[in-house]
Amino acid sequence: MRRIVVIMVVLAIAASAAGAQEEVKGQLVKRLGLTSQQAEQFIAIYADGAIDLAKARAEINVQKAVLAKLLLDVDANDREVEKVLRQAMEAELQVRLIQVRRELAARKLVGDRRWLQLRELLRRLAAQKAREAARQAGGRQATDEAELDARERALLQELADLLGE
Repeated sequence: MRRIVVIMVVLAIAASAAGAQEEVKGQLVKRLGLTSQQAEQFIAIYADGAIDLAKARAEINVQKAVLAKLLLDVDANDREVEKVLRQAMEAELQVRLIQVRRELAARKLVGDRRWLQLRELLRRLAAQKAREAARQAGGRQATDEAELDARERALLQELADLLGE
């Protein structure tokens, strides 16, 4: 019984991810004027490297934790600390390489004008998140005319998640 529930949960997650990708695909077609095929290729560029990117980011976190543990010791071994730092740097390099390769492939696919439009959409999302964080920190509930509506924000967040932003 537990096995069936786990399988159903995995299928539900996969279905929601596929649905989210379909919405992102629709927005790429609508907002950037991409063809359906270009939108699929765009999504594939980012989806293909997602596992490697997640592994590299996880490795960075592991190395940070190992380093923190090593530094708790008053007599920390310099060689061991250096080894851990090098492993963290290698993982960080892998993250950057994956990101750069994705960006270049996507820009080549959609062209400069559309790429700039996409970056602007993501900049707007980041700006709204910053405003929301500032309001929460200050305890204010002020609204801003430039706010994104909930649906637009959700779609942009899906796109940002896909792009690893």
